[in-house]
Amino acid sequence: MKRYILVLSFLITLLSSCKDSFLDLTDPTKIPTDNLFTSQANVTAAVNAVYNGLLSIYNPTYFVFGELSTDNAYEVVSANAHYFFNIYNVDPSNANLQAMWTSSYKCISRANTVLAKAGAVKMDTTLKNRYLAEMKFIRALNYFNLVRIWGDVPLVTDDLSDNYQAAYAYGRTPTAKVYDQIILDLKAAEAVLPTTYANADLGRPTSVSAKALLGKVYLTQQNYEQAVAKLGELIPGTPTAGKFATVNSLITTSYGDIFSTANEMNKEIVYAVRYLAGGIGLGSTFASAFEPLFSGADIVQLGGVAQRLDLYTAYAGADKRATFSTTYYTKSGQADYFTRKYIINGPPYAVNDGDNDWIVLRYSDVLLMHAEALNELGKPTDALPYINQVRARAGLPNLTGLSQSDLRLAIETERRLEFSFEGHRWFDLVRTNRLIPVMNAFYTKYSSVPNTVDVPNKGLFVKSGGAIVQVQQSQMLFPIPLAEIQYNPILTQNPGY
Repeated sequence: MKRYILVLSFLITLLSSCKDSFLDLTDPTKIPTDNLFTSQANVTAAVNAVYNGLLSIYNPTYFVFGELSTDNAYEVVSANAHYFFNIYNVDPSNANLQAMWTSSYKCISRANTVLAKAGAVKMDTTLKNRYLAEMKFIRALNYFNLVRIWGDVPLVTDDLSDNYQAAYAYGRTPTAKVYDQIILDLKAAEAVLPTTYANADLGRPTSVSAKALLGKVYLTQQNYEQAVAKLGELIPGTPTAGKFATVNSLITTSYGDIFSTANEMNKEIVYAVRYLAGGIGLGSTFASAFEPLFSGADIVQLGGVAQRLDLYTAYAGADKRATFSTTYYTKSGQADYFTRKYIINGPPYAVNDGDNDWIVLRYSDVLLMHAEALNELGKPTDALPYINQVRARAGLPNLTGLSQSDLRLAIETERRLEFSFEGHRWFDLVRTNRLIPVMNAFYTKYSSVPNTVDVPNKGLFVKSGGAIVQVQQSQMLFPIPLAEIQYNPILTQNPGY
């Protein structure tokens, strides 16, 4: 699948349904999309252009929401666009908001075009149906991101590529209706997508990917019965276990090997967005972005997003994940903590040209989500084996005899340690309604502790204007990008912004 990302640039341009905004759709030089969908080869190129659209979503924007607004990470350069996520002072004009919104709707619009046009093309029927299912999965994934970040968002499922004016009729769709479409798309995708692919197609979503994402959607909606049943389809020994339940295993993949660029798309990975190094504009920034800014060529050649001390100290001494997840670095009187997940095969990396993929879903996520859903149904004893599978690989002892409330906190901690710097933390805290108590306690804890070289970043970016940062209820959603409201006045802003 790495090579499938390499699509013809003119097709990407022609199939793109926006430039600066998803609402800015006009392009007088654009060829009508009907003229593009004339052969199987053209459909394949159009599908690949949709995958290309995922690249700018996860590289580098997604982690800004998932990590920088949490107790895991901070931007070391103050007063830039990333920094304001650290202190919950994100203005509607923040460039990261616009980047996520625009990239997501571009990708959705490309998928909508394929879904609208490919059906009439004479080509292999099985391949066509698979392509359409892939597009539904990608559309669902994008809307799942959007609705969790902003709540009510415009729900566009029609092809607007040749009718840009129609976009201005779309206001914000209620969250429940957006979730209805997400579920509809994922159910359609899981019914058609294959269980596995040959090496050339690794990176396309499978039926396993669709089931896992659907399980996460149910969990986010607090539909715990459905979450248990759907996720259980992927886990051996559950009441709903099916033919997919032996596809993934923690036994066959050590924690460090998950992230190795020499072991991409291993059995732990349920779905990942793939990147390709080589100076062709398809490499990832993760190895460059998540390291100490002052490290120079010792580690990488850029840096800027560091790890919080609070995360570094959360790993117990016996936790095997710590070796790959966190480390301390000092040079010339400066020091910081950083993640090793994206430099697993060693430095140096070219700036912003890594081969590292962004892992969206892992099998350990399936296990921990299953445990969470069971626990929320009042079955902590039934939930324990699934969190203990994850802990066992990390070299940690089994948990036993926990109450529902104690296990709820244990799962929260386990998810933080298992998925640090993978973009889960903020979404997990919001889903469980724990964002405000966890983050406000974090800011208060470190507000009086000075930053030193020996113990760096204790007091960094926990105050705003001299006051301790405290997250408000309205900040469990981000502001709609200002430009979008200016382009389309029927869009309304989230409360508090």
